[in-house]
Amino acid sequence: MKKFITIILFAFLCIGTYTAYAAKAPKQTETVTYTVNMHCQNCVNKLTDNLSFLKGVEDFKISLNKKTITIKFDPEKIQEKEFVDTIEKLGYTADKQEPKKKK
Repeated sequence: MKKFITIILFAFLCIGTYTAYAAKAPKQTETVTYTVNMHCQNCVNKLTDNLSFLKGVEDFKISLNKKTITIKFDPEKIQEKEFVDTIEKLGYTADKQEPKKKK
């Protein structure tokens, strides 16, 4: 009987721990877009290589046709200034685009 009660208590403890872990608030991410004065695939490759190493960057998309970089990041791990600094250290300009207003 003592073993049975111990097993039941352990099971409730495991379920409670899992429920608390699963109920954690989802990570907050932000997305910003910059216009960058890139002009060739080599520019894209250079930017890709350098942005890939920034901690806190979850995803980014580079469009050579539109000359833009859209970056999805965790603001608790990285600040926007670090993107601009990284881009400018490579010799490019980074002009932030304002988000489009939804109609």
